Amino acid sequence: MPTNFENAAQILKKDISIKEPYKLMGRNIQKRLFIGIGTELLLKSLFLKNDYCINKVRKNHSPNPNKPTKFNSIKDESIFNPSDTYTLNSLIDNLPEILKSKGSYEKGLKISKVFRNKEGHVAVLWHKANQENYTDIENSIIYIYNEGFNENLDFNISFLDGDVAKFNIN
Repeated sequence: MPTNFENAAQILKKDISIKEPYKLMGRNIQKRLFIGIGTELLLKSLFLKNDYCINKVRKNHSPNPNKPTKFNSIKDESIFNPSDTYTLNSLIDNLPEILKSKGSYEKGLKISKVFRNKEGHVAVLWHKANQENYTDIENSIIYIYNEGFNENLDFNISFLDGDVAKFNIN
């Protein structure tokens, strides 16, 4: 089954069941949503892999670090809300605890967050696509796979006619 990133890389207008003239818009909305969801799942898995609890502390409980907490520092698991996890923004902001080179991934992840928030809450007809955004996202995801999971990722989101979609873990 393809991952969110594979779907984002590979989805074409012909894969969209919306009629013209809205096929391109529908494809781009789906690409952005797949990217955003994939980014959130990737970061949550990275925190979990590094022994962090991604659940928020229940309101009015202490300690409340307002960020993911190492499992080994948790004395009372009941302070965590089992149905509420940290936001994508919080995960991005706290990545320096796991990954050291902040500048290497932040720009693309922030763009992914905007994609997720916008497309997850309201799809708009006026989004102007920018190829550089997708390149920044690709570079960020490649960096996280490499530094966070020790995997080499060949990732290219097809954007324009003739672009070759890639999602290969080596």
